[in-house]
Amino acid sequence: MQGENLKIGTKRVWMHKAIRNPDFSAEAVLSNDPWLFVELWLKRQKKSEALAYWMQARRFSEAAKKMPVESAPLSLYYSFLNATKALLVVRSAHHSESHGVTGDRPQTAKTSLANEVVEFKGGGVLPALCSYFGESTVSQKYTLKDLLWNIPFVHRAFRHTFTSAPELFIPIEQACYVSHSDTSEAWFQAEVAPRYSDGRILRHMPGSFEYFERQGKTLVRRKKRFRWYQGQANRLKKERALSRLSNYHSSTRRLIVPITGNRDLWYLKKDVANNAPAERHGLTVVFAAMHRFSELSRYDPSGLDRHLCGSANWLISEFIEHASDQFIDQISSEITGFQFWRPRIRS
Repeated sequence: MQGENLKIGTKRVWMHKAIRNPDFSAEAVLSNDPWLFVELWLKRQKKSEALAYWMQARRFSEAAKKMPVESAPLSLYYSFLNATKALLVVRSAHHSESHGVTGDRPQTAKTSLANEVVEFKGGGVLPALCSYFGESTVSQKYTLKDLLWNIPFVHRAFRHTFTSAPELFIPIEQACYVSHSDTSEAWFQAEVAPRYSDGRILRHMPGSFEYFERQGKTLVRRKKRFRWYQGQANRLKKERALSRLSNYHSSTRRLIVPITGNRDLWYLKKDVANNAPAERHGLTVVFAAMHRFSELSRYDPSGLDRHLCGSANWLISEFIEHASDQFIDQISSEITGFQFWRPRIRS
C-alpha cells in the first residue's frame, strides 16, 4: 500500500522544517535572507520583545562572519541564544534568564571531543527550548563528540574524522504525507536514495518505520497512522484533521531531519547503539554544541587551539562555518510556521 499524496485544498503536504506549528497550507518563502523576513514578520505581528531579541541575534551573527574561527563561537552562541529567546517569546514559552547548559573537561583528560562534557541543565533557555519540542528537561550530560555525531550538516566531516563511527543518516527523497484512497488512514512516506536501498543499511531504521519495494523503488514509511478526512468536510473536521497532522508531524520530525541548502535535503535518522543524544532535536543539539565551543573560546583558548590543531580541526571548522545558516533557517520556520527556500528551489 503506497498511498496517495495528502492534500490541503490543491496543495500537496510535504515534510516541513518547522517542528511545532507548521503551516502546511502556506506557500514557501523564497528568500536568501530569512533574517529580514522574520524581522518584518515580527513587526507585522507587533512582537516587539521578540523583535529586539531577533535583531540582536542578527548583529551577533553578522559580527561572527568577520571573526576568525577561534573567536566566532562566542558571537555565534549569543546569536543562537537570542534567536531562541525570540522563538520562546513568540510562542509564549516561559523561560528563566539562565542559559541552561554548561560544559567541562576533566583537568587530567587530554584534549579530545570525547572528553568535552556538555550538560543540559534542568532550567533556563535551553531546557525551555527542549520543553517546547517535547524533549526531556531532566539534567543530562553528553560528550561534544556525540553531539556533533548527531548533526546532519557536519556528518560527512564527522565520519572523515572518526572513521569507525557508524553512519547515522539515510538520504530520502519525496518526503511527504500520504493517505489511503479508501479510508481515513494517513502516514509519513518517502523514497530511499538508490545507493542506500540496501537491506543491510535499512535494518538499522528506527523500529517505528518499515520499508517496502514499489515499481523498482525502495520506500520507507512510519508504521503509526493518523486520521485524515475524506471527501467534503466541514471546517471543524478539517481543523481537527490538521491538528492530528501537526501532532503526528512533531513526533515524526524527531527522526526525519533536514540540511538546508540550494536544494533542501532530508534524512531518516538510524537507530544505532550508544547514541545518547538520539532523541534530541537538531536545534537543541546545535545550541548546546555551540555553547561548549563558546566556553572554550572564552575561558580556555589554548584548549580550543589544541582542538583546532588536532585531528578534528576540519570537523570543528565546518561546524562553526555552517551552523548559523542551518540554525537560523530552521528557527525561522519555528517562529513563523513557514518553509524557507532559496530562490529557484522547487519541491
